[in-house]
This record gives sequence, structure tokens and C-alpha cells, in this order.
Amino acid sequence: METLCRELLKEWCESLLKLQISGTGNPGLDGAMLCPACGRIHGRCFEAAYPFLSMAALTGDEKWILSAGKLYDWAEYTLSQEDGSYLNDIDSGWKGTTVFNLTQMADCLLFHGERMPESMKKQWKVRMGRGAEFLLCYEELRENNINYPIAESLAMYELGIVLEEKRYIREAERLAAMAEQVMTMSGLVFGEGVPRCKKSPRGCQPVDIGYNVEETLPALALYGVMSKDEKVSRLARESMKAHLDFALPDGGWDNSFGTRNFKWTYWGSRTSDGCALGYLLFAEEEPELARAAERNLRLLRASTADGLLAGGPHYKAAGQRICVHHTFTHAKVLAGVLDRGLARAGKRKGRKTEKKTAIRHYPETDTVVMNRHGFRATVTAYDWEYVTGGHVSGGTLSLLHHFAAGPLLCAGMGQYTRYEAPNMQTPRGARHECLALRIEAWENGVLYSSIYENRGQMEILGDNEVEVRGNLKNIRHEDAPDIWLPYCVRYCLTDEGMTVKARFAVGILICPLISESGEETIVSRETGEVKIYRGRTKIRLKTEGTLELPYGTERIFNLSPGFQALRIEMKPMRGAVKFSLQIR
Repeated sequence: METLCRELLKEWCESLLKLQISGTGNPGLDGAMLCPACGRIHGRCFEAAYPFLSMAALTGDEKWILSAGKLYDWAEYTLSQEDGSYLNDIDSGWKGTTVFNLTQMADCLLFHGERMPESMKKQWKVRMGRGAEFLLCYEELRENNINYPIAESLAMYELGIVLEEKRYIREAERLAAMAEQVMTMSGLVFGEGVPRCKKSPRGCQPVDIGYNVEETLPALALYGVMSKDEKVSRLARESMKAHLDFALPDGGWDNSFGTRNFKWTYWGSRTSDGCALGYLLFAEEEPELARAAERNLRLLRASTADGLLAGGPHYKAAGQRICVHHTFTHAKVLAGVLDRGLARAGKRKGRKTEKKTAIRHYPETDTVVMNRHGFRATVTAYDWEYVTGGHVSGGTLSLLHHFAAGPLLCAGMGQYTRYEAPNMQTPRGARHECLALRIEAWENGVLYSSIYENRGQMEILGDNEVEVRGNLKNIRHEDAPDIWLPYCVRYCLTDEGMTVKARFAVGILICPLISESGEETIVSRETGEVKIYRGRTKIRLKTEGTLELPYGTERIFNLSPGFQALRIEMKPMRGAVKFSLQIR
């Protein structure tokens, strides 16, 4: 794994270096990185200073120190504020990301201070002190999404160490203590949504798997380990283990229902740092955490295109440009893993395959997870809404995965909207559509869909079957005014695969079957079959009725979570649709 981390860090950093602006004579440009996908400068790009200094340690090349200094100078000219904060972006008023900016600066001094010129270290320490004083008084961060105050606990602790200031360490202790209050009975972190303690009509809490495993839990774990706080370390470790139910065999994370899945990428979350550093902290005690981290790192490797980390596995195939944001944040994790020697850990002890519970209900998200013979399925009726039309609900089969074939169904946003426009890409040159399995109907020019049903009833039948009942709703969760649009769907996970039986009178069932362009595809409308060949694996969809592919075998695509798919449509016969998905 050490070789993987070194090679990937080198590839990413060399690509970032090529994007660093120089020679314009304009301090508002020189030193920053121009994003090839978004055509703008992402403010947090100066956090690449830490992986750049790690590259200086690995290679002995002074160019990395100079480039890190240029990043800092640019940030001071464009983002730095008199109150000690940094802006998230040049055109943004949000200052909360100061916690991440200061943490990476502290990491630079903690691990590579001996390589930095004395004048540079002195300048950075003075600036970090101003930032720390800002954070001490920034109450807005305490009531924000939970990733912020937990990340601030790590930032304040590191600032306290670097600046030798006990006040900051005491504040870190106070913030870290908050973690115990935001754990659900299942061990998941809640609070990715405000107010954090608000519950939805179904009693759900704001949970986002992507932010939890890539930002909140790693920050909590790092604080616990660095401060030698055994209680916090144990809390972080146990919560990380609880989140393993959403870790997929190929390194992906199931955030198909998360509150902030508008920034979900299959390997994690678009603007957070990554899971590997936090999960590898407990590698010796918890081998299953180490294996999850290793699988995720290999997925990052597979998702790298043109030297940068793409926002999903199929970005390159779909002709999407690669945003630089994923790379400079996740490069920090690679640097942290290497600097802490976590990639050199010996062979992990314990079982290589973790046994999954056959079926489990998570009441905090009203979501069911099923496991059977290599298949894993997620069915959700989650109704804590962060973004209108964001994550799917209504008893949607939001993810179906097979250990050999990979993802088969994978819902992202119900309707893709750039809720955080500077942090979300614009789709280019692709049929950009919802990837959720769903029933939908149009009435008087308004779309009604099962994914917008927020009051549906979900029932677990035995250890391998779930039934959901509801009514098609519009994006505001309203019924059609002049017609009743009920539906009932039963999902049954057998040894052979997934069988879906849907009853509805009006509309069509849409099944976006995950498939990258280039995969051999055979469609037989006469027999109601679609076959996809993925390496040595054959994926077979079979319906008892008729199916239509409105675009033929041309793929649709969605930026979140970054997959292409075949759009397959099925109309009800005698009020029902039945189909199965099998793997050979």
C-alpha cells in the first residue's frame, strides 16, 4: 500500500503543479490553480501546500517548497481576512473552511517544518495565530453541519501544539466532547443538516455517510489519537466500524440516501478529504477498518484520469472534464498516511471477509440494508430533506451492488441542482439524467415520481424482502390534484439476484442499469432481456413484460455519483411490472 500511496501522491501532485498559475504578474492569480473542469480557481486549492511539502520530503526537490509558498502567498492576497479567517472562495462569504485551511498549515509545520525556511515558518505561525483567535470566537461554526465543529477540534488541537498555546487545546477538548452527543443508536454520526437535533416527520435524523467517513470521523479519530484521549478514540473507532455496513467491496461508499449526497461521489464526497487516514489509524486493532481504507485507496487509483481524481468511475467515459477540487483535498490524506507511517503497517490479522447481517433497518434514516450471496441492496424511505429534490425517498432501491459485478443500480440526486454551485460541476455533452430506479408519470405537465414520496410505508418481510407502498408525488411532495397515483413495490433478494415486483396503474417504471460505454450489450425486446458483459461477468435483466430503451444502447450519465447507465423503461401489464437482475 505504501507504493500505491507514493505513486498516486506523485501523480496527483505533478498534475496539480502543472495547473499552478505563474508569470502573470498578478498576485490575485499567480500561485493559484486553475480548474480545467470549472474554469475557475477553487479557493481551497492552497491546501495543496501540505501534499507539496510531503513531496519535497519524498523527492528532496526544492520546487515543491517554492510552490507551497506561492500557494500561501496567493491565499493571503485573495482569501485572507482582517478577522483572521479565510474565505472559502474568492466570491464567497463563507469562512467555515478556515478550519481545514489552518489544519493543513499546521500539518505542514508538524511534519515538514524543518524543510521550510525560517522566515516562512515565522510568517505562517503569525498567520495561524490570527486564524486560531478567529475560530475561538466564531460561534456560527458550532451550530453548523457537524463536520465543522468536529474538524475544528482537530484544528484547534494542532494549532495548540504548533503555537504552544494551551487555550487552543482546551477548546479542542470542549469541541471533541460534542461527538458523544451526535451518535445514533446504530453508531452513525448525525448532524449533516441544521438544526442538527431536528427530526423529520418520520423521526429521521440528518445523516450523510460521505461526510461522516471522509471528514467527521477521520478528524475525530486524529484528535483522539494525537491527544491520547482514549474515550474519543474509542468512540471514533466504534463509529467507523458501524459505518462499515455502507462500505462496498470495491472501495465505494453507499451514500445513496445521505442528506448531502448532492456532493456524493462513489468513492466518498466531493469536497472532503477521504477516509483512509482516519481508518488506518486503528489498523492494528481493527483489521476490517484497514481493509476498507485499502479498498478505497485502490478505487481512488482506478478513478484517476489525466493525472487527477475524477468525481466518479465513469467521468472519463462520459466525456466529463476532471475538477481539481477532489485531487487537492484527497492528496492531503495520502500525505498524512505517508507522513504518519500508516502505509507501512504489516500484514493485517483477522478475517479477510466481514460477515454482514442479512437484513438491517436503520431507523435514523428509515433505510434497510440487505445482504445475500454477494449482493447488497439499500432500500430507503428517508425524509430528512437538505435540498429539495435531493436524495431519493419513497422506498427506492437506491443501491444494488454485487461483489463481482460491482454497482448495478445507484441513485444519486432525484433532480441534479448545483446547490453549492462553486463546488459542483456542470454536466457537459452527456444525457444527464436521474439514475434512480423509479416509477413516474406526467400529469398536466407536472412530473410525479415514487422517489418524491415522503410518507410511504415500508415493511420488512423475513430476512430478504421489503415491500413499500406510496403515492407518486411531485418534487414538493404533493399529490396530483385530480388523480390518485398509488404504487406498491416488493424487492426480494435471493441467491440468484434481485427480483422487483411493482404494481401501479399509471406511468412507467424506469430502471437505469449501471453500465459504462464500451461494455458489450445485447438487447432482446422479444424476450424482454438485456445482457451486459463486464469483464468475465454477465449481468442479465429479465422482465416478464416488454421493455424499451428510448436511447438504444447510448448511455445516460449523472455527475453524482458519477456513473453511466442504460435507461430501460417498462410499462405495466395488467397493472404490474416484474423484472429480475442476475449475475453469472
